[in-house]
Amino acid sequence: MRFPLHRGRRGLFITLAGLGLLAACSTTPDTGADAPRAAVDAYIQALNARDSQALSRLAPPGNDATDDISRRIEANGGKDIRLTNADISSEFVPDVAAARLTGTSSTGDYSERLTLTRTDDRWYVVLGEAPQNPSKQPASTSRP
Repeated sequence: MRFPLHRGRRGLFITLAGLGLLAACSTTPDTGADAPRAAVDAYIQALNARDSQALSRLAPPGNDATDDISRRIEANGGKDIRLTNADISSEFVPDVAAARLTGTSSTGDYSERLTLTRTDDRWYVVLGEAPQNPSKQPASTSRP
């Protein structure tokens, strides 16, 4: 039994288009993490690898994190950090968590505190600074 060539091409095109849509729907976002602990683990992995791009993907969207990431890599990057404890708590606000990390590194004991924040169901490590809103002026502390 022979099938015309155009049917085969059309079927192949439809199959490839369907696979492309399926892949697009099933991919996970490339920023943030699914949970606070996953954000902490990704942070430590990126520090150990001295991977500034991975760290920037953990920063909240819109934050200018370049200088902070450089500082953190300089301080703790590539030191083979191994966590012994990650105490993560969210006591006051459900979209913000505090993480107290302790462990060891190639240079001795390691400890760090992180603030984590949730945006659009993704958890981020607060790195850098959020952009200033130009419509809001800082409060004056001087007397008239």
